[in-house]
Formats: sequence, structure tokens, C-alpha cells
Amino acid sequence: MPETSLLQQLFGAQRFTEQGAAWPSTIRVQHGPLTRLPELFCQSLLQQPDQLADAYRGPLSFGRGLRSPQTFDSRANAASLLQLGLTVFLQDVEPVLNGATEFLRALERELGVAPGCARLSAFASAGDDGVSCHYDAEDVISLQLLGRKTFHVAPMSEIPLPYGAQFGPDMVAVENLYEQARKGFPDPDGATFQAFDLQPGSVLYLPRGTWHRTEAQEPSLSLSIVIRPQVLAEALLGWLQPWLLGDVRWRLPLYGSTQAHRSALKPLLNELATRLSQGAEQPILSWSTAPPVDSTHLLRVPGSRLNAVASAQSRIRLQVSALDQDWRSRITFDSEIPAALLTAIQWLQQRTTAFNLQTLAEQMPHIAPGDVRQLLELLVKANALRQLVPR
Repeated sequence: MPETSLLQQLFGAQRFTEQGAAWPSTIRVQHGPLTRLPELFCQSLLQQPDQLADAYRGPLSFGRGLRSPQTFDSRANAASLLQLGLTVFLQDVEPVLNGATEFLRALERELGVAPGCARLSAFASAGDDGVSCHYDAEDVISLQLLGRKTFHVAPMSEIPLPYGAQFGPDMVAVENLYEQARKGFPDPDGATFQAFDLQPGSVLYLPRGTWHRTEAQEPSLSLSIVIRPQVLAEALLGWLQPWLLGDVRWRLPLYGSTQAHRSALKPLLNELATRLSQGAEQPILSWSTAPPVDSTHLLRVPGSRLNAVASAQSRIRLQVSALDQDWRSRITFDSEIPAALLTAIQWLQQRTTAFNLQTLAEQMPHIAPGDVRQLLELLVKANALRQLVPR
């Protein structure tokens, strides 16, 4: 029998996506016992809100959502905030939950999004509180683990597929919302809300741009799988800026007259338009946080070191070090690898200009191309090599 997908485990046999759509545009809900969910969501740390709150040491915010939309970032102990009757938002619980990282990476593969697009957060409330009305600019799957909670939800019609940050009545509008709101800022007053009563084991999917507010009838704990893949604009801009900066003509400082600037810009814009019309969509869409190493050029990271010494028979010990943000050298990889890769490592130690996998493979015909690829992937993860935007 085929293996049950993670979305099937969360939403049962019901079809999650619309026919022909890559991602659903409507609300989904599934009720059932907590035990039907993946093991990640049934572990002992999630049996009481204060247990997770006490173990959590990451970024958090708190508020009284039924009284005010305002929230406050805090470094206080989350369990202490819960004892004060506040609603606490734990922004990233992945580090404290066994199996969370493996679950998120598997879900990303299932959804076809880049690693790191999904995160796991938690909402804990002492009861008689919740969150005020707002929409999120990301897709959210909410899993109710403890207590009863009511979601009041409605589609937000003013801005299809909103981008940026959450927004709601009396909330601050982020800068990039203004261009999206030319026809008016979203207002939930005219929306028709539907209520969903969630029990432990209930799962609710909210597409980005769904108005929602919550009310907890008793001490409550829920986890949110937040999914935020790149949008097309981000994919274009992520590729375009480094691509332009690789050309000295685009690095021209704007001294002098506007006419001189216009004269310099016109031929560059013509070249760019030609480039964008000749198959640029493939490098744009393939350029992400983790593009395949065989689709890019690579360059040694300044300050990185590769140290290889003989180990067991047919093995060498490779130690990689790189500078961190404080300019301190850190060991980023230390393990044994096949001795056949030694010549490739020596070649990389001497390389000062950009290269690609094919260049290295041609220099090392005695090494299987798959082994060369694995070595380069390892060195990218160890911050010894940096992938360059496809040109």
C-alpha cells in the first residue's frame, strides 16, 4: 500500500487541494482524536501548556487578544506569562520538540517548497482569551492539542494573496502593504464569519489572507504549521540583484547629471529586457535558498579552511572551518570521507576564482561525478563554498 502522506494524516481522506491547483484557496477543517495525528504532536511536552512554555527559550510575544490587538515581544519566562492569564505566542518551537525538524523537512518535500519555508509555532492561553481579528500573509495549519477553542474565520477579499506581515484593525501597516492596498486597506467589518469549534485533535487550514479571531473556552495549547514559500516577486528579486551586481556597468555610482545616468541606463535596460525574454524563467525559478550545486557556479568563502589528513584505510579525515558573524573561526564539518576525494580537496584549496561542478569533474576524471557533487554540497553546507546566482 502507498505510504500515507503527512497531509492525509492531518486532514484524513478528504482532498486537500482543489482540482488542478497546487495549493488550496479555501478553508479546510478535520476533526478526530488526537491520537490520529503524527507522533510529533502527541509527545509528553505537549500535554500541558505550562510544560512547553517552561521548556521554551526562543523568541516570544504576549498579549490579551480579546481586549486589544497589541502584542509585546518579551524575554520573560513564557510559563510565568501564562500564570498571569496572558496569551503567549512561541514563535519557533522546532528546537524543543523531538522530531519537529524531520517533520517540517518531510512536509516541505511533500509540498514542493524549499527547505526552511515551513516553521512550527505555538499559541498557549490560560483560558478566557485568544487573538484579535487579523489575517496572516502566509498559509497556516492550526492543530488543537489541549482545551477547546473557537475560530471565527472569513475570507479577506480586498487583497488576493497578500504579501508581507499580518494585518488587522488597529494594527500597524507594514511598508510593502501600501502598494497592495491601492483599492483600500482590508476591513473585516463587512466580512461574513463562520465559527469552527476545535477540540484536541482538530486541524484547521487557513489560506493566506483569511480573517480570523480566536476564543479559548479553557486553558488551551495549539501548534501552527506556518508555510511561507517564496513568491514570484521574491524569486525574481533574489536572482536579479546579484545578477546585476556581477556586471561592473550596473555598479556605476550615480554622480553627475540625470541625462548622463539615463544614457548609461538605456542600453543596460535593453540588454536586461532581452535577457528576461530569452529563457530567464528557469534560472529565476531555480534560484532559491538551496539550488542544486550543478545549476550554479561556486566560490570559496574568504577565511574558510579545508584540512585533510590520512585516517583509516581508503579514508581521510576532513575538517572544515569558517568565520562566523563575529569573525571567529568555527569548525563547521569534521568527519571521515573517501580518500579518493583528496585530489579534489587539494584542487579546491588552491582555487581562487568561481567554478562549477563540470569544471571540477573534468579535472578529476578518476572520481565519480556523484561523489564530486556530494563533496560540493557538503562544503556549501559547511560555509566553505558559496553558490552564485545562475547567469
